[in-house]
Amino acid sequence: MRPFIYIGKIKIPLYGTFAILGLLAFIVCAVFFVEKKEKADEKTTNGVLFICAAGAAASYACAYFFNSLFHSIANKKVTLGGITWLGGVLGAFPAMLLLLLKRKNRTAEESVLQFNLLMPGVALGHALGRVGCFFAGCCYGAVTDSALGVRFPAGSAAARRFPEIADGKIIGSLPVLPTQLFEAAFELALFFALCVLYKKRKRILAETYAFAYGAFRFILEFFRADNRGATGFFLSPSQVMSVILIVYGVLLLLYRRGVIFKKKTKAQSADKTSENGESASENLENVCKNFEEKSEND
Repeated sequence: MRPFIYIGKIKIPLYGTFAILGLLAFIVCAVFFVEKKEKADEKTTNGVLFICAAGAAASYACAYFFNSLFHSIANKKVTLGGITWLGGVLGAFPAMLLLLLKRKNRTAEESVLQFNLLMPGVALGHALGRVGCFFAGCCYGAVTDSALGVRFPAGSAAARRFPEIADGKIIGSLPVLPTQLFEAAFELALFFALCVLYKKRKRILAETYAFAYGAFRFILEFFRADNRGATGFFLSPSQVMSVILIVYGVLLLLYRRGVIFKKKTKAQSADKTSENGESASENLENVCKNFEEKSEND
């Protein structure tokens, strides 16, 4: 763990540095796929980026809410503060998708496609963010005696929870699994997989991300050992949120296949308009016929 680097007398936090790099990677990927690959105009790209900014606000709010909720459950009292990545995803995804769908002069298919195009950037950005977590010493794994074990220095979160003591002093942490790097490697692999998938099935990137990351994170939680709060039952907070993310993927799959929230096509709308016109015409004919019959009776 190396929380800071120094350039001359300038102290640079590596966690913040990698967080910024992750954000920049997301923006670059979004512009690349929306504008360069899909040939969207600049106005459309700027609109998508603005919606991403709104999604980031929703992400932070939900990340703060879920982290506070789970720590309040663990501490049995209101505990505010901190953020959790999965909580942010659960807030950002529906917020961005709904805002994309609400735009004028954009079809639902186009909006959902643009939402899918954001997924490679999400994976790459998070991969960089997790490297920052490693340097900061957070999000660490369980104690291990395997060759994969990493010792974090004194003062780190891992050393406070799993201290290695010599001569009555904490000299660092016991060897723990570098789950931050496991996750970074997985997200990087997922980024490349989504890039390959874009060429063949670009409309399923979001559900692929939801299924893949949700399943991976659920399993990874068995190896994590940092304080993530509690749920009050056998699943960890992140496992609960992973299940919700997988449910998101199922809903996206059902939407894409037209099972839920099915939207009418132009042809269906035209048929409906035609049927309504025919029905109105028939009603008018019936009214005229009844009027004629009444006149003859009079």
